[in-house]
Amino acid sequence: MLNTKEVVTSRQNPTVKFVCSLSDKKARREARAFRFDGIKLFLEAVACRTDITHVIVSDGADGKITDAVRSAVAEGVLRESAVSIVSQQLFERISEERSPEGIITVAKWLDAIHTSYSAIDRYSVGEGESLLVAEALRDPGNLGTVIRSCAALGIDRLIISDDCADIYNPKTIRAAMGGLFRLKIDVVRTELLPDTVALLRKNGRRVFAAALHKDAETVGELEMRAGDCFVVGNEGHGLSDRVIDACDACAIIPMTENSESLNAAAAAAICIWETVKAKET
Repeated sequence: MLNTKEVVTSRQNPTVKFVCSLSDKKARREARAFRFDGIKLFLEAVACRTDITHVIVSDGADGKITDAVRSAVAEGVLRESAVSIVSQQLFERISEERSPEGIITVAKWLDAIHTSYSAIDRYSVGEGESLLVAEALRDPGNLGTVIRSCAALGIDRLIISDDCADIYNPKTIRAAMGGLFRLKIDVVRTELLPDTVALLRKNGRRVFAAALHKDAETVGELEMRAGDCFVVGNEGHGLSDRVIDACDACAIIPMTENSESLNAAAAAAICIWETVKAKET
């Protein structure tokens, strides 16, 4: 199948131009589509039956990639007409990887990610779902790592403020390592995040702010219950006062004396672990 396709050599090719445009947030929003590089993410997207619209393959790609594309077409996950072959030289120009593997994928925005920018109510969150809430995580690598940890450790839904990094930023997707395809995510307007926290509490959940406070309890010593959740904040400034005030209490992660504060993604992973442990007990 792949060997019979014409090899594209011009960056002015309409498909190539469209794929390149998706490096821009505005273009992603207008097209309601996003791009990602590499065979692992392609395989994750196929396994999750993601709606793939375009695949660009380098004519120098190895057999693992071409076999994976053929298999996706045979399984009906990918249309053969959606596959384009480009010269290796052109592929290296349009790839966002330092060491391109030979495949770029474009998919439609994910149904499990809701960007309605409204407060989350009881109908949006299932009673048995485990949650993590994040405010102003602006580094796409951190946000992607948080998504990866949520998916790997068993969080069902991530609620983020709209001033977090773009979920569909290629750096976010790369750091998430496929977790984006498996996680439910809700985006809430920044000013409505305190209202979302209040609604979670109204519906029976306890919400802990991961923040320094004179009355903060130590993570690990909290008597966590199923349904409890944490809110983690910005890499440099932590959580806003309004979000902290909306929570039940604050919690801190104990560290050795004179240590720097933990990376936001590392702190989130600890909070996720405590949340999931409580769900399982």
